[in-house]
Amino acid sequence: MPSALVEIAAGAGIPSSQGVRNTRFDNMKNDIYGTTRNSRLNRILQLARSGQTVSASREISRFYEDFTISGLRSSEIRLLAKITETFRLKEVSRPNSGNRVDCRIGAEESGVSLVTCVRNRTKNLMQCLETWLAVKEIDQIVIVDWTSDILIRKELADAGIDDAKIEVVEVLDEPRWILSPAFNLGFRHVRFDKVLKVDADIQIHPDFFSKNILGEADFIAGNWEAAAKGQEHINGFFYLKTSHLAAINGFNEYITTYGWDDDDIYRRLSGIGLKRKLVSLESIHHLDHDNASRTGNSTASINAWDELESDPMFHIRRNRFISNCCPVWNEGRQLAPFELVLENGARYRQVRRLVNEAPHYVTSDIKSDSRYYAALELISWRSGTQAYHVPRARFECLLEKHCLEDLCHDLIIENCELVTDYFAELNAPQTVRLKARLFIDAQHGLGNRLRAIASAAAIAKETDRELVIVWQPDAHCEGRFGDLYRYQGAVIEESFVSDASRDGCKVYNYMEVEPDADKGRVLDMEWTGDIYARSAYVLNAPPSRWETENHFLNGLRPVEEVQALVGSVRKPNDVSVHVRMVGGAEYEHLEYEALDNWTKEGHEEIKYWREKSHFSHFIKRLDMLIAEGGAERIFLAADKQETYDVFLETFGSRVAYLPRELYDRSAEQLQYALADAMLLGTAPLLLGSGWSSFSELAMRLSPSPMKIEMSGKDF
Repeated sequence: MPSALVEIAAGAGIPSSQGVRNTRFDNMKNDIYGTTRNSRLNRILQLARSGQTVSASREISRFYEDFTISGLRSSEIRLLAKITETFRLKEVSRPNSGNRVDCRIGAEESGVSLVTCVRNRTKNLMQCLETWLAVKEIDQIVIVDWTSDILIRKELADAGIDDAKIEVVEVLDEPRWILSPAFNLGFRHVRFDKVLKVDADIQIHPDFFSKNILGEADFIAGNWEAAAKGQEHINGFFYLKTSHLAAINGFNEYITTYGWDDDDIYRRLSGIGLKRKLVSLESIHHLDHDNASRTGNSTASINAWDELESDPMFHIRRNRFISNCCPVWNEGRQLAPFELVLENGARYRQVRRLVNEAPHYVTSDIKSDSRYYAALELISWRSGTQAYHVPRARFECLLEKHCLEDLCHDLIIENCELVTDYFAELNAPQTVRLKARLFIDAQHGLGNRLRAIASAAAIAKETDRELVIVWQPDAHCEGRFGDLYRYQGAVIEESFVSDASRDGCKVYNYMEVEPDADKGRVLDMEWTGDIYARSAYVLNAPPSRWETENHFLNGLRPVEEVQALVGSVRKPNDVSVHVRMVGGAEYEHLEYEALDNWTKEGHEEIKYWREKSHFSHFIKRLDMLIAEGGAERIFLAADKQETYDVFLETFGSRVAYLPRELYDRSAEQLQYALADAMLLGTAPLLLGSGWSSFSELAMRLSPSPMKIEMSGKDF
């Protein structure tokens, strides 16, 4: 940094790229930032100092957005302004908190809030509202009017309905109905500690609360499978604690069309440990309406695509694929921002969605792929699995040219001349699979998955098979393989171990807690057909060797986000340290640490080795190395903020690390994890955690030989 800029940065409390330690900056951070804000600021500085000005400006904008509601301090604003000036970043306008709707869900006052949303379906709303007002236990009724043609407040006035329980939130300028931000806006207005989510066509009986007792660790919901004929749409009704709704951050705002929103929210509620209870079917009643009003598609059918668009199941399955492809919706995601336009006490508010500031969106590629996969799935239900044998371009062309009935009929008939003619019209080359395949269904966390994939890759290469990676996002790894690597090979994102044998594969299941598993079973190298291996471990076959496995891993190209993270950290370092403490009985409430992931013996091993990898053991070893002059520069990767805090307090500027806000298994945090593993491998000495596949991954990704010391064994 030029000397003039050093002086400016020093005046703002900004550490220079020349390594000048600035006490004023440290004191300012400690004074105004908690752990999350501190790491966010460090991230902004790293980006700015490394010349990534666009990313730094974007992070400043996000910082303003995320903390405007909770309160920005003047010292924070001055500091970020000085960073912008010093590093010549693009100016970022700061949101005005005075006209923003609170971006948080939460309430403490004891009682029940009912939330509903509507766009034009006022006839049903008026019928149902009478039943809600008759239930004495309901303390608040929030009605979100999503740009109805005739305003709900006018409908209420015309009907002579003026009850103190009713609060109307009127949303301006929305061109179409979107359930997720609409209900999340309603949830942000609740004043009581329990919430009823009710569609505008659901009636509630006066004895609802005597028939539906809400426990401390459950939620009550409808279920289409248990409902009587004509009542299937009670599936979207639920009753729960406001704190539980806040914990999962309401509805998934990646879902912006009809379908799957309720299944998605129930799955995430179950994921935080809540038990789903069926609502008493006598206590609520659904008023029916046609499918067009649900899906928003009432156009006449022209081809198979049009017919699918009018089918609610198509929209449900499409949104299922979207939710699986996008990051898991949780409290780390920001709800859609709204500005307050007009307010008249607690009874009426007028707001407008800030569309240009939407923090999360679904890319056109994901939308297109999800539409295709949903169509493929629905048509396969009618015509059989031969639909999956039609190349995508041809399949989509058939959907555009023919009606659904004709298309399905033709697919059912083997060697159908009409379908052959369709193919000939497209003049597309035929492809023939010449190689047998090795499907590797990678399981558990990042280190486990990558070593299993590397093992399979080594075997596939030596036996001349096509490697097919099966990477299904789950609680262990919520991200996709494509979130980590730019990979040109075949990747499938849904496991099919139960169908693999039927499809002609020889199956090897190394996951010992699953039925029919046989961990370590030797692969039959004489088998010439397809192989399906489900594993978190190295496969037992001669071609799978440490060197060949690691050659594959180091040949993978990380995505730009991971490369940027690696480039933002000081290196080289004298020693790298991996501290793995999360595990054992106190963490078994986490889905990825639950008892059903490993055998009883496996959990005992976890408990033993996690105690051996407490950060105190590493600190003692580092003290010895520092005394010997061998640890002046330390890189740290850990799974708890506590570890970072203690290391920074103990070793100060010796420590380099990747600051982060969360320690979960989201796609973004998996990118941080891969960057950590790569950085761990850049020092000549690694202090690793025993019984940790992540420490093993760091060894595998090291570009040169390392000396390894393991906690519980070497120190």
